[in-house]
Amino acid sequence: MNKSKTILTIEDDPIIRQALVNFLLDLDFQVLEASDGEQGLEIIRQQLPDLVMTDLRLPKVDGLQILAIMREEYPDTPVIIVSGMGTIEDVIKALKFGAWDYLTKPITDMALVKHGIDKALEKAALLRENRHYQQHLEHEVQRRTAELHQAQKLEAVGTLAGGIAHDFNNILSAVMGFTDLALLKAADLPEIKYDLEQVKQASIRARDLVAQILTFSRKTEVDRQPVIVYSLVKETLKLLRASIPSTAEIQQDIDETPARILISPVEVHQLLMNLCTNASQALPDEIGIIQVSLKPVIVDQALADHLPDLKTGKYLLLKVSDNGLGMDQKTLQCVFEPFFTTKPTGKGTGLGLSVVHGIVGECGAAIAVKSEPGQGTEFSIYFPQVDVTVQAEEEVATQLPGGDERILFVDDEPSVMKLGERMLTYLGYQVTLCSSGVQALSLIEENPAAYDLIVTDQTMPQLTGFELCKKVKMLRPDLPVILCTGHSSVINKEKALAGGASVFLMKPLAIQTLATEIRRLLNPQKKAS
Repeated sequence: MNKSKTILTIEDDPIIRQALVNFLLDLDFQVLEASDGEQGLEIIRQQLPDLVMTDLRLPKVDGLQILAIMREEYPDTPVIIVSGMGTIEDVIKALKFGAWDYLTKPITDMALVKHGIDKALEKAALLRENRHYQQHLEHEVQRRTAELHQAQKLEAVGTLAGGIAHDFNNILSAVMGFTDLALLKAADLPEIKYDLEQVKQASIRARDLVAQILTFSRKTEVDRQPVIVYSLVKETLKLLRASIPSTAEIQQDIDETPARILISPVEVHQLLMNLCTNASQALPDEIGIIQVSLKPVIVDQALADHLPDLKTGKYLLLKVSDNGLGMDQKTLQCVFEPFFTTKPTGKGTGLGLSVVHGIVGECGAAIAVKSEPGQGTEFSIYFPQVDVTVQAEEEVATQLPGGDERILFVDDEPSVMKLGERMLTYLGYQVTLCSSGVQALSLIEENPAAYDLIVTDQTMPQLTGFELCKKVKMLRPDLPVILCTGHSSVINKEKALAGGASVFLMKPLAIQTLATEIRRLLNPQKKAS
């Protein structure tokens, strides 16, 4: 056990020194010896033993000087004084200078020496362990504090994103809603209809970008559907071109096979934006090539055995590679860990690739990464193909379900309120407009039977749509309520329905969706009457 421990004995009396050396060797220690203080200090600085035993009265450098130097330069190394000439004052001074023990010569019981050594080594080990644990705790506190600060930054971004999303979705509601109304009137005007359809498609892309912001800020749930992704990949790369330096060339090889995978468009954007941004930052001086490819592949048993998350079958393979700096094996092992980054402070969050890894896992896909220092990096994502048929983005129908019932439309945004009036009037309904939840509640309290259905926004001052819904249900439980929101951190579909809402819709509202939901809610009432 003691073979790994080294003890230095500094003693000018050769007989006493040899006796100590023999005793220590018998205890299985490795032993160093010095005949004066100067030689002893030289050995300490060259080999640093685990413990030093020194006399007080020594040639050249005495024991007290050795103690002072040890306390200054090697405070964790125990020093035991073994002296036969010291006074009580010397003992006190030695202990003040940092001696761990004091033994008086002549030593008649060598068990005292062994006890002093064992006690000193045990104490030194405990101090080292305690210091190591303290350093570990300090490191953990620093790391956790940094993570907390990063999380607070992301929370602030999320709060800002939510506010922007709410306002922007109100704007989009007006753009998309009035475009839908114009499309209905332009059925026989092909050129105008084409132009309006381009406005509609651009609005849909804007809506999806808002959804992407909300997903990044963790303020919305992800709705995964079987989608054909090649067009999404191309669209995302167009968006990325503006944010990636022009010195980084993006090369595309996108197979347009209409294979479908289970993913949301927002997640496709996130994957490519994070991977391509990471690739551009890995390029020396942001000069180089980023390659993006998408193609269908068949995964055989050999490849499935190589990647544990893969099973045999049909996949879509998305690859993003660069000819940048590359990574060593140690970095590769940490590359998907949250908050891990090799970038300087302020240049990265350490979340991009962990977000990628999370999306890949939630989509039932598998990811592989290859990299060598100086040889660039390649990410390969295998998405299992889904054999289902999906409908494209619904077009505005020329024949929309309508009626003549009385609808109360509530929204504090003037453009959305005007849009609601135009949409519902077009569908044949009798419309009453309210700019606040308080005003709407007052109308219901005056005459609960005056309306057949309510369409209300969620985020309004004084009285939210959710609270309005609950109060209305107390006055008239059978009155259907459609609750709409562009974004809310306090309401979701489950909570809305549990609170009494009949339908929960996300803005921007499409006239087809609104018309269909209104008729679905009102038709049963007509049958009942």
